[in-house]
Amino acid sequence: MMSQKAFMMTLALVVGAVLGLSPNPLVASAKHHSSNQKIFAQQLMDQAISKHPEVTQIELAVPSPRGCSTIAASDPKGIGEKCDRDELEALRSGKPFVEKERAGFDVTLPLHDVAGKLIGTVGMDFKPQPGQQELIVVEQATKIVQELEVQISSQAKLFEPAPSAAIK
Repeated sequence: MMSQKAFMMTLALVVGAVLGLSPNPLVASAKHHSSNQKIFAQQLMDQAISKHPEVTQIELAVPSPRGCSTIAASDPKGIGEKCDRDELEALRSGKPFVEKERAGFDVTLPLHDVAGKLIGTVGMDFKPQPGQQELIVVEQATKIVQELEVQISSQAKLFEPAPSAAIK
């Protein structure tokens, strides 16, 4: 039976190939790494969710000429899902898309690389808190996205194998 890590890497390679974001270099590179290696985008999501206990779920989606879909998420079931209104609106407007839900706030923000180029979105669900306000939650989400953006040199970087030392 395939381990969860191997499944995630395989799925990420397939999604990347389908989206046209991971041409031959990634596939060739993946052959030289162990089959249980994460992609960089998944490593970023894992780090963000562990560092921010106020966030219950997080996902990263990217657009491509073939559509937009989730490439990394705290819930592996979300990987490969087609972008919905949240992601598409954040991509279109360049602004946060916020929904107040019974289980807290759902915030989706545009994601940029270090050069400022729009490369995708990051969606986060926040735990409900007494007196929680939209403005504060958007500020928290913005800080988390900024922590991610300084680590992303390009959209293609998201599909690269994560450094081995960071794999858990």
